[in-house]
Amino acid sequence: MGLETGTYISDLNSSNPAAGDPVNEGDDHIRLVKSTVKATFPSITGAVSSTHTELNLLDGVTANTTELNYVDVTTLGTAQASKAVTTDANIDVTGLRNLTVSGTITIGSNTATTLQAVYPVGSIYINAAVTTNPATLLGFGTWAAFGTGRVIVGYNASDSDFDALQETGGSKTHTLSVSEMPSHTHTSSTLGRDGTLGEYIDQATNNSESSAANILNNTGGGAAHNNVQPYIVAYMWRRTA
Repeated sequence: MGLETGTYISDLNSSNPAAGDPVNEGDDHIRLVKSTVKATFPSITGAVSSTHTELNLLDGVTANTTELNYVDVTTLGTAQASKAVTTDANIDVTGLRNLTVSGTITIGSNTATTLQAVYPVGSIYINAAVTTNPATLLGFGTWAAFGTGRVIVGYNASDSDFDALQETGGSKTHTLSVSEMPSHTHTSSTLGRDGTLGEYIDQATNNSESSAANILNNTGGGAAHNNVQPYIVAYMWRRTA
């Protein structure tokens, strides 16, 4: 039969040459095989070490060159510099763990979405310089001034003073009641019947007698005392919606 023709390997007929073909056509068949191999793999300039199993991993891949360049680590977990991370249509990224960021994070157009996840309803926002309400500053939510003139304490289910969220208590000043005062004694002076301090002298018998009255010396003003712990002031808001 006549010599077949073809440009790529897929054009070759594995049944050729036929048993009855002239021997002198053998060199033409060899040249055809060589030309189709070179046309099929024009950019192969060295040895290809990948196995058929490794090459078959690309079967069905629809990524473009740029996308494939993102995935160039030889072993999972090997760090590669300057490689981007892409997300799916829902802007979700999966499979990341132990992420360390050493530079600036640019969130882009989804800043509000990200911050809403950081500050869910019930969160407290604190700022020690800017008075702007977080609804304006962050661009989402309803925020109300929170804890005016108060400090925050952690929830404690075993303490009745701290076992309910947003429970309040305490006072800035406090006046001691009698039961709250420390146990103590007072000094006293003796007043004689002649109105002077000391023993009373009976003029008739010239004998000393016990005083007619005891005087207790008072002290203190009874004012409320400062009950404020060391503090620092900042603006606080709570997200309510």
